[in-house]
Amino acid sequence: MKILRIIYDWPPPSDGLAPHPYELSKAQIDLGHEVSVFSARWPRQGPPADYSGKIKLIHFLGNSSLPFRTPAQGLMLVTVAPLLFFRYWFWRLKKSNSVDVIHSHGHFALWIYLYRYFLRKFYKRAKELRTPLVVHFHNTVAGRFEAMNKSGKELKYLTEKIDWPLARLSDETAVKIADACIFVSLDVFNEAKKHYNVDAKKCFILESGVNPDLFKPTTIEEKDKTRKDLGLDPKDVVILHHGAMIDRKNTHCVVEALKYLPPHYKLLLVGPWPDSKYRQTVDLIIEENRLSKRIVFVGYTPNEEVPIAYQASDIFVLPSSWEGLPKVAVQGLACGIPVLGSAFKIDDSVSGVFYLHDTKPETIARQIKEIIEGRPFVDVDLVSRIYSWRQRALQLNKVYDFVSTARSKNTRI
Repeated sequence: MKILRIIYDWPPPSDGLAPHPYELSKAQIDLGHEVSVFSARWPRQGPPADYSGKIKLIHFLGNSSLPFRTPAQGLMLVTVAPLLFFRYWFWRLKKSNSVDVIHSHGHFALWIYLYRYFLRKFYKRAKELRTPLVVHFHNTVAGRFEAMNKSGKELKYLTEKIDWPLARLSDETAVKIADACIFVSLDVFNEAKKHYNVDAKKCFILESGVNPDLFKPTTIEEKDKTRKDLGLDPKDVVILHHGAMIDRKNTHCVVEALKYLPPHYKLLLVGPWPDSKYRQTVDLIIEENRLSKRIVFVGYTPNEEVPIAYQASDIFVLPSSWEGLPKVAVQGLACGIPVLGSAFKIDDSVSGVFYLHDTKPETIARQIKEIIEGRPFVDVDLVSRIYSWRQRALQLNKVYDFVSTARSKNTRI
């Protein structure tokens, strides 16, 4: 099967969502599919990951030397996304670029969704509509906005006035015109039902995955060596917080939780700081509580090196205000460490997952201590079986079969 994937993030860098579509594409290729990818990569970001040349990557501006993907946070849907539409439109005109299914992730394809919406409304016989469209929801804007209000967080001006209204339009259009909708968790699906009235008959739950060959437990010797390299003691209890350090992930709460824990509890922060003001807020908490000697900062880390952080840690903590199903939580379990988090749900059969009662620093500290003292078991083999990318690719085959069968029967999904 020939698959066209549309996704904003593609490695490198390997932060955010980027590893998800890359690993999924690799798994699909291993199953015998052909995969082409439209992403928002720019040539000056360096050579993109392409799985030994097996993934066909399509850039927007050829050999452009532009160093950015979007000129300002919150403007992606009115800058890069329209470029995607025109590049996509011309690409699709060539017969050699025919595909069996279009698999789009998130809001990046807004203008393609609108294009297909108007074709369905005014020209149903259009060639474009002969190819089924599968839309992958890693979150819903309506659900994020609701969670934002409950947590009392404020949106930035461009996000509130431009980005999120257009992203919501993307969600609402996608659920109408997609042949199938994929949601990364039951919670995200329920949000779509609540806010967008999505047709449940064409919906599938497909959680995030993990590469068990990359994310796996290590030996005590390797763990101690890594800790020594990081300036940590083998007897320390190491708490890991991995991902973009942003307000909605409540990094500041994890940092402040340290003051309620014994001195040998240390914090490993792995990931970039997109917001300099938020970094200043966290730095102030560290300074006021004299926590600098108990925290190790590691910035952006390539995906291939990320497992080292998990393998050196005793527990992974993610007290987010909202999530889909974060791959970082699955990665922690695959490496054999317990996970404590909020705003997401892991398969009930998987041991070693704990959910925060609330995101107050005192609560986070108390639950961390309880988990560490309880020494919970994590079934790494079960995590690998349930969450491997190969398993995800096999489940996706069923979605593709669903849309193909529906098309062949000429039924409306």
